[in-house]
Amino acid sequence: MNFKELVDAVSAETNVPAAKVRKVGLAMLEKFAGVIDGQDKFTSSVITLTGFTTPAKDATEGKPAKPERKFARMAIRAKKTADSAAG
Repeated sequence: MNFKELVDAVSAETNVPAAKVRKVGLAMLEKFAGVIDGQDKFTSSVITLTGFTTPAKDATEGKPAKPERKFARMAIRAKKTADSAAG
């Protein structure tokens, strides 16, 4: 799925115009990029996102140098059931 397909799907499911869904989606992606860049953590009821950086690596025999890279680890949060909430 690409961003346009995501926008179309959310627009169809929520009856919100695609232009508004696109604008909000881009704003959220910019914030996620900030989380990754700042090595921060984002938590919602659906996912967690944790930014981290891999250090640069020098060139070795037969392998080129690798620059520092920024990533995020995304995890799906477990859904709470009525049993686990009561206990």
